[in-house]
Amino acid sequence: MSTEAIDITSVLQSALAMPRPERSYIAERLLVSLEDDDEMPPQWREEMDARVLRREHGETRSYSHEEIIAELDSVIA
Repeated sequence: MSTEAIDITSVLQSALAMPRPERSYIAERLLVSLEDDDEMPPQWREEMDARVLRREHGETRSYSHEEIIAELDSVIA
């Protein structure tokens, strides 16, 4: 289908009018389609995958928004 034949505003308005489950499905599919793009350099993808594995194996930890802000406040003060 040609992008010229698609009225993006109409598509967006139609999608936003859908019930939440359908909007969620569309959003997920769009995000997955972006992940499938090979625009990311291979070394970035490797680093991202390595970081995810380290997090899943407990080798690193996540920080909450509050923890980050508190740390930044302590550095700035």
